[in-house]
Amino acid sequence: MWDICIIGGGASAMAAAITAASENPGLSICVLEKKDALGKKLAATGNGKCNLTNAGCPNVRQTLEFFSSMGIVTRTDEQGRIYPYSQQARDVVYGMIRQMKALGIRTRTGCTAERISRVPGGFQIAFGGGEELSAKRVLLAAGGKAAPQFGTSGDGYTLAKQMGHTITRLSPVLTALDVKEDFRLLKGIRMKASVGLWKDETLISQEEGEVQFTAEGLSGICVFDLSRFVKFEPGEAFSEGIGRYGIRLDFLPHMDLRQVEAFLDERCGIPGLKAKELLLSILPSILAERLLSAAQINGDVQAAQVTEEKLRILAGLLKGWKLTLSGVKGWKTAQCTSGGVELSEIDERTMESRLAPGFYFAGEIIDYDGPCGGFNLQNAWETGIKAGKAMAASL
Repeated sequence: MWDICIIGGGASAMAAAITAASENPGLSICVLEKKDALGKKLAATGNGKCNLTNAGCPNVRQTLEFFSSMGIVTRTDEQGRIYPYSQQARDVVYGMIRQMKALGIRTRTGCTAERISRVPGGFQIAFGGGEELSAKRVLLAAGGKAAPQFGTSGDGYTLAKQMGHTITRLSPVLTALDVKEDFRLLKGIRMKASVGLWKDETLISQEEGEVQFTAEGLSGICVFDLSRFVKFEPGEAFSEGIGRYGIRLDFLPHMDLRQVEAFLDERCGIPGLKAKELLLSILPSILAERLLSAAQINGDVQAAQVTEEKLRILAGLLKGWKLTLSGVKGWKTAQCTSGGVELSEIDERTMESRLAPGFYFAGEIIDYDGPCGGFNLQNAWETGIKAGKAMAASL
């Protein structure tokens, strides 16, 4: 019987294994990973640069000490995002695997856990091919459902349910949003703006940053962060729920509506300026044409001929172009999972199950999701380190 078995080979799993072995060097620890190598999703994070954590996280110092102990040097950018100094995610994965080998941690890849049950003194895990193993302590760190191409296909939730745990509603987050409007001609445009997410005419959340237009809708970090707040009521159908949400784009967030109206009125006084040039140097030409058309402004007339009423409409579009959501991009493109193992069923000081003593959780499988910028990886390191220390101390 192993002392500790860890299901999953991602960030939280490796952090837990390294921590447990460092705290109690005599432990026998095995890691089961379904893919052919550890850390596949970690190696792809941050476009391969690996945004490890954020200076704004409360326990960031503990995380930095953890990486420093493995010889991984970091740097912090002006937004507080912390990366390996090389900005190479593969260096982090290599450093962690090297540390696991040095500590004598055994790993087994291509191994999918299918069933878990209690046995005297611990747990029994059944995996592909009819094989089984037993362990005194088990950590479930199998990830969520986001980015299934890296192995996080949601099978960990089945194992959690086998231990009696509740899984809250799952949805893909930190992903692009689709809109009902036709954006095919706007594809590829990048524009700084303030983006508001509205539900039933109530502002839910607002972000500012670079918005990327796609053929289906909107992308970019500010949009990704808003996707976390697209949530449906219990039993609410997707088609019904998504229709309650809308986006409003403010292209001139540093000005209020009256200032924008005055600004447009002033531009109309520029000699020889045509209506189609009203938004020259303010918006990309294709986007400007879209808003002028929505305001029913003929671009070929002189700007001075545009009526006050149409200028007010154009000002309103610049300050709050309304779009209707039609969907959220799916699991393959999402960076994180919203929902998971109910937090009230976990002792968050140790990450031990309150329902099945000796059984632990870490990482994305639990019901936690944070904004872009390293907060979700911080949760993975932090919960993995907590679980590793607690398991080591209990044996």
